[in-house]
Amino acid sequence: MNQLDQDPARENEVVLSLPEGAPARLPAILMFGMPGVGKGTQGSLLGTMTGMFHVSTGSIFRNLDPESDDGRLVFGLIDRGELVPDDVAVQVWMRWLDSQISAGNCNPVTDVLVLDGIPRRLRQCELLEDYVDVLSVVHLEAESDEPIVERLKGRALTEGRADDADEGIIRRRFEIYREMTRPVLDYYSTEIVHTINPLGTQMEVKKRILECVIPAVRQYEHAG
Repeated sequence: MNQLDQDPARENEVVLSLPEGAPARLPAILMFGMPGVGKGTQGSLLGTMTGMFHVSTGSIFRNLDPESDDGRLVFGLIDRGELVPDDVAVQVWMRWLDSQISAGNCNPVTDVLVLDGIPRRLRQCELLEDYVDVLSVVHLEAESDEPIVERLKGRALTEGRADDADEGIIRRRFEIYREMTRPVLDYYSTEIVHTINPLGTQMEVKKRILECVIPAVRQYEHAG
């Protein structure tokens, strides 16, 4: 077994165990955009394809066992009204991914990760750099906020998500995204960032995404 070592300067060192033949940096597609553009939906669709493994950071955090070490740490921060620090978020993410590799759900020799919800800040980009090779950034962005606002309000009705029912909260989330998360785009080369219209049917949007993702994956495979 090869091992990918975390920076020893970080607390709570995480060791990602990789089988023989796995790349040192795992190839990944990054799903990116403001709330409501369909990152999770499209990430899930990509994750159903052979050789793609969808990693939803939101699901990882929501499904943490409150009695586990990670659960106590994360929920303790949230209960105190504190943001989860970038290093903690990355450590939790890596431990979950390591568990998926150990369980055989993710094959790092053949799979391309589909990242959904991480990295969300520049520091997270830096912390992940040694472990993840981002092949393509799928930047889902509509020309106007209004269709996304309406989509979220509709989601509030169908899925019972209270945070999506208040338009003021929705627009504040957009502001936070633009202030804190959108600068992540500048971390990556413009050559791999693809801005894609998120409006239309799921299949129409998936087709647009695949037109960017397939060449990036093929180029990676040929280079290897």
